[in-house]
Amino acid sequence: MATIPEHVKKLLFEQDCVVIPEFGGFIGNFDSATFLPSGSILPPRKRLVFNEMLQFDDGLLTNYVATVENRSREEVKVKVRAFVDQVRSHIRQQEQYQFDQLGIFTQNGEGKLVFEPAGKINFHGESFGFCEFTPAYKRPIKAVLAPPSVTPVILEPEVEELPAPVAESITPVKRLSRWAAAAVVLVAVTLVGAWVTGQNKTTLSSMNPVSALDFSWLNAKKPTSVAVVLPKQPVKTVTVAQPLVKPQPVVVTVEKVEEEVKAEKKNTRKFLVVPSRVKTLDGAEVAKGYYIVTGSFGGVKSATVMKKQLEADGFRVQMFRPRKGLVKVVIGEQLPTAAAAQEMAQKVGSHFHNNLWILKSLAD
Repeated sequence: MATIPEHVKKLLFEQDCVVIPEFGGFIGNFDSATFLPSGSILPPRKRLVFNEMLQFDDGLLTNYVATVENRSREEVKVKVRAFVDQVRSHIRQQEQYQFDQLGIFTQNGEGKLVFEPAGKINFHGESFGFCEFTPAYKRPIKAVLAPPSVTPVILEPEVEELPAPVAESITPVKRLSRWAAAAVVLVAVTLVGAWVTGQNKTTLSSMNPVSALDFSWLNAKKPTSVAVVLPKQPVKTVTVAQPLVKPQPVVVTVEKVEEEVKAEKKNTRKFLVVPSRVKTLDGAEVAKGYYIVTGSFGGVKSATVMKKQLEADGFRVQMFRPRKGLVKVVIGEQLPTAAAAQEMAQKVGSHFHNNLWILKSLAD
């Protein structure tokens, strides 16, 4: 049988305020999406606060517990009063009380209750199941640097200084070299003239000293080189046959696939079960049983968007609406028992990152 904290937690998914008579009330304040200093984004959520002044019994918690546990209102009031006495006694003895997954109660110096929320559960219907995430792309912030100051540079033309002309002085060494050059030219002219005379076979004077010289070596012909061209040899092409390698088929046995499936970690998550009276959007009654809920939305338009996305993924989707509360998006068919609903939620939980809960439909 569920405890009072479990009933309060289930009601907070659909109600903004749940009062525990003679104890206080939990209020869900809306917080918009928040950018964290680390660069992550926190989705919209309900931030729980506690008000000890709300002690009047508005009938919400009493009627809900009486319907779920099939008890009378008087029996439920006795149970709630006993729970309140137990919590206050526990706080006086242990100085604190852990209220399920909602938070911790302590007592200050004035004897007033102080509530510290845990923040583990997001009770906001339109962002139910969303967790903190980091955008795929972060734009780097570049520091704007001031341009460095530029000092103008004045360029001056460079003037190349030419060396002053030096007066050439004629020395005895230079004069001697000039006479030697003239003598060489004279000898060369004489030799050329004698060679021309020998070519014309003219009679030379006995007084010509060059006539005794032999210039036959000037007319000798140089030996010529003979190039021998060998015929080109044909190039033979050798073809090496490569062995054919037949591709080996990859055989995947059924046993191997079954071993890989068994190796996967089994989902052992226990999902929350919330009883409620719901109907279809057309007003038709919903059969008693268990249904897997993927999300709750404040409007039909937002729920329809999620319905189309899930249908594109191959799921059968339905939409239910309670008398007062959020529109539920349900996948699959009606399940007869809670164990069957838990098993089905564990099978499909990985597709939704285990952000599911189970709705127990109650007949009117």
